[in-house]
Amino acid sequence: MTWRAFIIGLLAVVLIAYITPYNDFQHGNTYITGCHFPPGPFFILLVITLLLNLLIKWVQRLAGLARGAKTWALRRSELMLIWCMMLVSSTVPSSGLMRFWFSLQVAPAYYAKSPDLPNQADVLEELPDSLVPTKEWGAVLAKEFFERQPGEQTRIYLARWIPSMLAWGVFILLFYFAIFFLGGILRKQWVEVERLIFPLARVPLDLAEGSEENRLLPALFRDRVFLVGVCLTLVFAFIRLAPALFGGEQGWLPSIPVRTLLLDTPLAQTSFGAAYVYPIAVAIAFLVPADVVLSVWGFFVFTRFELQAAYWMGVPITGGTYGVFMQWQQAGAFIVFTIMMFWAARRHLAAVLKKAFWIDSTVDDSDEPISYRVGVFGLIIAVLGIVGWFCHYDMHVLTAFALLALILCIALIHARVVCQGGIFFTQQTWSPPTLLHSMTGGLAFTKMSAIVAQMQNAILIQDSREILSGHAMNALRISSVFERHRRWFLPAMFGALLVAIVVCTWSTLDMYYSVGGYNIPNTYGTINLPKSTFQMAGQMINNPAGSADPHFGPLGLGAAIMFFVTVMRARFYWWPVHSLGFLISSTWPAHNLWFSFLLAWVAKISIMKFGGGATLRKARSFFMGVIIGEVIAIAASTILGFAAGIKLGHILLPT
Repeated sequence: MTWRAFIIGLLAVVLIAYITPYNDFQHGNTYITGCHFPPGPFFILLVITLLLNLLIKWVQRLAGLARGAKTWALRRSELMLIWCMMLVSSTVPSSGLMRFWFSLQVAPAYYAKSPDLPNQADVLEELPDSLVPTKEWGAVLAKEFFERQPGEQTRIYLARWIPSMLAWGVFILLFYFAIFFLGGILRKQWVEVERLIFPLARVPLDLAEGSEENRLLPALFRDRVFLVGVCLTLVFAFIRLAPALFGGEQGWLPSIPVRTLLLDTPLAQTSFGAAYVYPIAVAIAFLVPADVVLSVWGFFVFTRFELQAAYWMGVPITGGTYGVFMQWQQAGAFIVFTIMMFWAARRHLAAVLKKAFWIDSTVDDSDEPISYRVGVFGLIIAVLGIVGWFCHYDMHVLTAFALLALILCIALIHARVVCQGGIFFTQQTWSPPTLLHSMTGGLAFTKMSAIVAQMQNAILIQDSREILSGHAMNALRISSVFERHRRWFLPAMFGALLVAIVVCTWSTLDMYYSVGGYNIPNTYGTINLPKSTFQMAGQMINNPAGSADPHFGPLGLGAAIMFFVTVMRARFYWWPVHSLGFLISSTWPAHNLWFSFLLAWVAKISIMKFGGGATLRKARSFFMGVIIGEVIAIAASTILGFAAGIKLGHILLPT
């Protein structure tokens, strides 16, 4: 960790934070930070690794330094610091925070007089003043925010936003601290004890390997099989983008219309969509152990047959994949997996607590980026701070602890899915506030706390494709390559987060006040989610008992399936299926990724059976080339779409 790497990392964070709102929402291009392997930051890392380091080495040679002299180029540890700073800051600009933060604050005032939203006036009346722009200015800010027309003179009432941003900022920063401290406590368990593969961390690590050598190119770019993968991927990307580039409405996304093929068959109620082929998903899945890959597509197919079986039995599941049954089943699976994950780590956690409370000084945490004492006491302070924040807004202390436990459960599950399964696009369908409300018969929340709980869920948890936990755990894994000053890791990460929040606050407000929330291509964050969030909050405050609709059967079923599969996997070496895939089997990402994971599983099993170790290593190099080629294609199409006003998003990367 060096000052030059930290400064370059901050500059990269500023660039990402500034351009992302304009790219993602004003222009509707591929989301450059919209997953746990954000293509925009990775492209910047690629440019730094290749072009900047190449330029430095070329200048060094012109200066007449011998080939054996110490290189001036950025070392692997420096490149990884830059990557980690960009990675954790990628949680801020889009769905991780900014996509919903401002619209949720002004939506109640804007929709309060809408005749089709009768609960909005009640919600606005119960809203605490500190969490929204002042009610005196709320209607003005909301109208400017939603109805600004392109070309009109922009005026951002920044001073009117500051009080509510500061109030929310306390909660957001405490949540970020809790994620990092919890990740620091679990890092050794996941990395050294359970030896998770961390496939999304391996890609930048392999890219930067050998960067400190005096040779002009990194080792990866001297591999012919890798270069073949890059070239073939770029050609295939051009074929997919060609229709849009040459006047068509959209590009070509390779897929098999499974739903259409099953329409007139006995399997018509399986709720299959199309089977999409995303080369980057196939390539990343190839880096993952075969049993985990099998679980991703296998459990997706399993949940399709759950839907079909229910239809055959005369009790069709309302809502299909996203219905209440699947939501509660997923919640049960999440809770049980989290409990079993902590049970598996019980010895490590006992050692951490002994070290933190001065019981056993022999426990060694000298190599940890976050010391156990800092992690434990930092987590305690963050948890108490969040609970106190909830209680300040009229939430009962037991409800606050239960809600935070469910929030952290979701965060940990997404981190596990990312770090063990390489599933770079993750979401869940269940909501912690709604689950608590229903399980307690509507007694968990007061009127004010119900609104606050639904708002924080919508801002930070609802769309978890960029939730910080996955980024943080990958960064903590990468921190093992830092040669010196490893304890500066946490300050560097929070420096990146704070810079991203400040820069992105301006760019996001500028974008919305320049275009108008109703005029952006994707209005989910400005219309759909705010409406559904405050409709649910309105039902919870006006009809608490009537809106509580518990479904303990699906909750127990999800818990039982998860417990059974996890125990079988732990007890019997021949058990072929991992439980990880069940966690995301009934989600939108699973619909997008299952077929790509199936293709990767077939490729990996075939090579392992017929090709041997040498072929497997060459295939790994090839698929690394596919990942790099896809990132280059995404960056090129994004820049082209930005410059030419062409929407090229969602063809190369699932969203």
